[in-house]
Amino acid sequence: MKSPLTQTLSPNLSQHVLIAANPDWTRAYFQRAVFHLSGRLKAHNVQTAALWFEDAALFACAVLAAWHAGARVLLPPNLARENAQWGGKADVWLTDAPHEKAFSDGLGNQVWDIRTLLEAVPPETGTPADWQIAADSEACLKTSGSSGEAQIMVKTAAQMEAEAVALAEAVPFACENPVVVGSVSPQHMYGFTFRFALPLTMGWTLDRPQNVYPETLLAAAAAYEKTLWIASPAVLNRLGEARNWQALQGRVAGIVSAGGVLPEATADLLEQHAVRPFEIYGSTETGVIASRRLGRAWQPFAAVAVGQSEEGALWAESPWTAGRFQTADLIEPQAEGFLLLGRRDRIIKFEDKRVSLNQIEHDLLAHEWVADAFCAPHPQHKRVAVWAALNAAGIEALRDKGRAQVAAALKTHLAATQDTVALPRYWRFAAELPRNAQSKITAADFQTAFTQAQTAPEWRECLSENPAVYCFEGRVPLDLAYFGGHFANFPLVPGVIELQWVRDLAARFDWGRRSIVRVENLKYQQFVRPNDTVSAELKYDAEKGKLTFKLENGEAACASGRIVFGAFEAV
Repeated sequence: MKSPLTQTLSPNLSQHVLIAANPDWTRAYFQRAVFHLSGRLKAHNVQTAALWFEDAALFACAVLAAWHAGARVLLPPNLARENAQWGGKADVWLTDAPHEKAFSDGLGNQVWDIRTLLEAVPPETGTPADWQIAADSEACLKTSGSSGEAQIMVKTAAQMEAEAVALAEAVPFACENPVVVGSVSPQHMYGFTFRFALPLTMGWTLDRPQNVYPETLLAAAAAYEKTLWIASPAVLNRLGEARNWQALQGRVAGIVSAGGVLPEATADLLEQHAVRPFEIYGSTETGVIASRRLGRAWQPFAAVAVGQSEEGALWAESPWTAGRFQTADLIEPQAEGFLLLGRRDRIIKFEDKRVSLNQIEHDLLAHEWVADAFCAPHPQHKRVAVWAALNAAGIEALRDKGRAQVAAALKTHLAATQDTVALPRYWRFAAELPRNAQSKITAADFQTAFTQAQTAPEWRECLSENPAVYCFEGRVPLDLAYFGGHFANFPLVPGVIELQWVRDLAARFDWGRRSIVRVENLKYQQFVRPNDTVSAELKYDAEKGKLTFKLENGEAACASGRIVFGAFEAV
């Protein structure tokens, strides 16, 4: 049952439909919860509310309650200090995660856990006369800042309503009435549109969690009869590994993908096992602009006017933009729609030739070893550099052949479509790229990848029942610095480096910072290879000043021995 967003609290709508699942909320309860929270906001004269939610239904309740109370909503993209300080300008934080450290950093405003507040939602009551949401209610979102300083964008309820109504007419699975499961957060424009505005407009049911991993997304899909996925390409690309597709049994009514390039191979795979994704092109500034499901061309939505600047960059204008917005995306007009050629700031000139970083990424994603890729000038040498996430087949190739041969094979693959000067000279490999919630790679992460050598796993400490035993676990980086030299064609961790890892872990504790007298009973039983998950067990005997250690790769012991420490030095 379709209903405009500003009318979603109407008493005339069916009160028995499910607004949310797991646990279930009917529309009747949802509306009472919104009015209850709105009343509390009014009583405290809240003019601005900052939101941070993991639960999509609680998020929707908080947005509508704030709007109904006449308050502006701030949607920080994450709780990094800069964003927490921005949220700190609000009168109150509304959240379902009050344990977050950002809320206790002295930012000076109240924190309301609405899970606690909603325990007092009254039973059946009459609908207030002023149940409508004002068309000029505002939500403030932050752009990703991936190509410059992050900007604050203001979206009104009327703009979100117009966008959702346009999508309701365009989505090819509107009649399926699915449960909406998502890998993206509603705190960003993509999720705000597709996990908040559109489901409420369509009367779809919200699955509450954000399923950031392919495994949890598939598990959520298997839990309902019909689902609609709202996902990022980064998550969808990782579905190429062996999956139990039979468990879905036709449970996927539709897949929406936005936020980056979805390789054709991924779209084909999803079509084979579920449905072909409905891809969305847009941005925080513009909202949705165009869609595609077959072919390379994008078709603008009916209400969107598009054109080109003199430089060939797309502009867009619609009922959900504040006038005409000029993008930095270069396009090529087609008979029906347009092709995206890449951003102006992603077209670089080298030796008088234009090089498209987007095209290099697109071509790499067509290779059977690559799950994700990001391309930019090297932070020091300015030549093209590639940060590539390898899939299972790519990781196996690196283990068997070494990184140099993998890089050479990918470079040969690119040579079929790229000019010689565009071929990347610098490579970094990983099992996964650290894309943020907006599916972007930050400049800081890229610079770190190419300027700081990886010398050890990122260890995390594990719980141990014995207070004298310390346990750690980490995954061996694909680009560990020590895989070069005579280990280049069969990468493995040198034994001396395994011993150094133990020494570094021990140095986290006072007893482990002393000088080493000797190493006893040192044994190397099995190789440690790229992408191995390694566990380290350290058992310290304070009386003898000895550390017994063991490294395992999940299948067998790789290294073991004892380190004898010298006496504590006098201070």
